[in-house]
Amino acid sequence: MGWRGRGWTGPWPGRGPFSNLPPWQRPGWLYGRGACLYLYGPYSAMPPMKAEDEAALLSEQKAMIEAQLKAMQETLKKIEERLNQLNK
Repeated sequence: MGWRGRGWTGPWPGRGPFSNLPPWQRPGWLYGRGACLYLYGPYSAMPPMKAEDEAALLSEQKAMIEAQLKAMQETLKKIEERLNQLNK
């Protein structure tokens, strides 16, 4: 019996998600075995936040967004005033 598998088609061996890269540029080579799942996995390493902490964070973010919106509205008002001056 001979070998029945397919050969690889790219310049480097392997059929994984980084098979287009040479072995020394793959995450497993650079960061150790299993680094691909650790670095690019769908799950975060942070534990979930408590409800009180999340509410405080969201209120801070809301205040920051409102401040940015106010600054943008002031900038828009200055731009409109300048356009009116140039049109006269």
